[in-house]
Amino acid sequence: MRLDALSKDDSIVAGLALLLAIDLVFLPWFSFSIISLTATDGPDSWTGLIAVLAAIAVVADVLIERMSPQTTLPNLGGSRTATRLRLAAIAALFVALKFILNVHFNLFGFGFWAGVVLAAALLFATLRASQDKAILAPR
Repeated sequence: MRLDALSKDDSIVAGLALLLAIDLVFLPWFSFSIISLTATDGPDSWTGLIAVLAAIAVVADVLIERMSPQTTLPNLGGSRTATRLRLAAIAALFVALKFILNVHFNLFGFGFWAGVVLAAALLFATLRASQDKAILAPR
């Protein structure tokens, strides 16, 4: 596996998507006095699971495109970057839906707040990449 095939922007997008997937599966989204629940635990665990699948699909899409350029994948929207933008939007949508279905500000744990930031950052990064702009401003 050649990691030098990944550009800085590809690494940022894949890293944000991977961190979001880890957050959704392992970090506490809801904290009660005796138990903590992740985004993939109930209530409404299906929203967390769909967000995880979309985030993993972003990582897989970046890796397949850069590590195996001869492999053709279906495009949503005409390009790989547009496909990643749509997958990131799906992940962000289901993170937002998890919030809407379970609004309890006093119960949200660290994982929820980190997940919101990561989902927004992933959406921003894929939007910039789909517009052929650098994700981070050049120095």
